[in-house]
Amino acid sequence: MPAWLNELFPWEQRALTVNGRRMSYIDVGPDEGRPVLLLSGNPTWGFLYRDFIGPLTEAGYRAIAPDWVGTGYSDHPRVDGALTFAHHVADLVALMDQLKLRGFVVVGQDWGGPQGVGAALQRVERLAGMVLMSTWLFNGNAGRFHSSPRPWTTWHAPLIGQFFMKRHKVLSQHGPSAISKRGMTEAEARAYHHVFDEPDSDHAVLTWPRTIPLQEGDRGWADMAAIERRLPELAAIPTLLLYATEDSVFGKPYAGRLKELLPHADGPHPIEHADHFMQDDAGPEIAARIVTFLRDRLP
Repeated sequence: MPAWLNELFPWEQRALTVNGRRMSYIDVGPDEGRPVLLLSGNPTWGFLYRDFIGPLTEAGYRAIAPDWVGTGYSDHPRVDGALTFAHHVADLVALMDQLKLRGFVVVGQDWGGPQGVGAALQRVERLAGMVLMSTWLFNGNAGRFHSSPRPWTTWHAPLIGQFFMKRHKVLSQHGPSAISKRGMTEAEARAYHHVFDEPDSDHAVLTWPRTIPLQEGDRGWADMAAIERRLPELAAIPTLLLYATEDSVFGKPYAGRLKELLPHADGPHPIEHADHFMQDDAGPEIAARIVTFLRDRLP
């Protein structure tokens, strides 16, 4: 990590080898504290949860924020086939096993939702709780964002998608900062985007959109269907649903569908004045909600 980042993100980066690749993570708080896995999505990394670390650890929890392979300070494979839905799930399972996590809580946003729940279902006997925000766990619900020609279908186009996403890095170098509702500083924007500075280091940023299944047969459809089928197994798991009121990607309709699939869940509760990267727009508020939820439901 560069020295300039220490002021914004002062926690030690650790790493483990998962399925032959380096997976970076931070692990802060008491060893005996309940593990809380903070799982980000595209195109972010652990920095997204910087406002969560203090509140969680001060409340006695163990905050663990991994960087998916292909993002952050983890390895960045230059091969699209190394960044599939199944790869990410397997990587997180390997991390959880090596850290010997038990009684853990999954906090997932964007791809952190399906990949985190997918991994948790592989170790469901160790799962204690879930917090799901601006995410989805199902097929067959293409909202306006995922049906629009700009930017969505443009990103999927064989040549023009590569041009915008790889040549101009429209998401990896502009994603979180472009839609910030609170207005982030130049240093914060740099912190999000600098991990993709190396040429050809942002394969995950294009692979993830192309893995969101919109119709049967799409890449990711079978993986998501397998997760959706197993959601009844989570009926006894305390769950909190949150959504950002200004999220145009996975907003209120997606939260409503999650409630149908997880009817025992608390919520969905709105987070006002927040867009898709709600942890950045309203980090302290969300962290406080999560601490309260965990204290009430998982004492």
